[in-house]
Amino acid sequence: MPELIEQMYCSQQIVIPPKFPYILKRYCKAAIKTQPYDLLRWSFEYFSALSQNRPPPVKLRLEYPIYSTEGGLTRGCLKVLANQLARMTEIPLPVVRRAWRGFCLDPNELKRIFCLCEVYMREDSVPFLRFIAVAGGLLTKTLTHTMILLCEMLTKEPDGGSAAIPVTDFLAMYQYLARVDASKDVKYLNGYREGETPKPETIVEEETQPEIEFEEEQKLHELSTAQVATQEAAPTGMVAGRQMSITSGEFIVANVEREIMDYIDDQIAVLPDPDLKKKKAKPEEVQMIKDLLEQFLDDNMDIIVPEVEEVEEEEEAIPEIIVVYAVPGIGPTVDNDLVKDFEEYALEVSKIQADVVMPRNIRHFLCPPLEMYESEFKKEEVSTVDVVTD
Repeated sequence: MPELIEQMYCSQQIVIPPKFPYILKRYCKAAIKTQPYDLLRWSFEYFSALSQNRPPPVKLRLEYPIYSTEGGLTRGCLKVLANQLARMTEIPLPVVRRAWRGFCLDPNELKRIFCLCEVYMREDSVPFLRFIAVAGGLLTKTLTHTMILLCEMLTKEPDGGSAAIPVTDFLAMYQYLARVDASKDVKYLNGYREGETPKPETIVEEETQPEIEFEEEQKLHELSTAQVATQEAAPTGMVAGRQMSITSGEFIVANVEREIMDYIDDQIAVLPDPDLKKKKAKPEEVQMIKDLLEQFLDDNMDIIVPEVEEVEEEEEAIPEIIVVYAVPGIGPTVDNDLVKDFEEYALEVSKIQADVVMPRNIRHFLCPPLEMYESEFKKEEVSTVDVVTD
């Protein structure tokens, strides 16, 4: 009994850190506002961000109803991602993946965004504005609504304001989205669009080599061709069952012959009668010398005629195929005339607005269209039945 009494605890013995209730309260509010798909994984990312003094993956408010993509991306997630990554113009891909993983979003959808950004398996970083623009296109139905959404995501004004952003950032995003064709499903092979070939980087380097290196390569090529010609013209012999070029190993054969003769002289000098040197060799002695010669050649064949290792042909790796579905928020490519008209309008309007653009400028009746509507690029079908012509 005395031992049990000593081990019992009371409320005075349990010490609660003073900041623990505050941390727990903030965590509960963040979980309620964010509504994460995987609470355990999101909690790990939440406390990891707090320990590393990074903005945690927490939505600004509860979204209801939630309009999201198949991968789970919502407008609230995109707003927080823009705030987390806004410090860098070029974002390393691991940083984007970590921020994406913080909201428990689908990694396959991130791969599709990287493919549309033309950086998947190509570059180590992605431009911030390009990433946000493509991700915003997944949440809308037209390019015009995508640009309005980007203004709301990147503005530094409070909610309910004009949602203005710099005109340079706005035009950079619009110009990129205008030249992207996302009107249909497309396959990407190792990050390259189907039918698109990678740009050869080695050819550019060879073209920029100085003239001195080109002359040296030409001399080496001439020497190699001359050596090949002499080897083809010279006869070849067989040594211990292996073929050897006489011209290529002439100096090696001379050294081998000298060593063989010295070795034979040493063996004959060991014989008891020196007069045997003048007599004709017996068949047993000839056979003995042949055996010694064959053994010597077999032991040193790797030096005389080095074996050429056969290089195994590497099998072509299977390319990684990613299907990027049609994105209505980006749509087909926009005509250059429409892009130029809108650029002139945006630059003219921004002069009296401190070089910023806002959604009300896009909704204005004087604003030229940002995209080609369906009625503009579909030709009207005219019936030719029962038509009388002269």
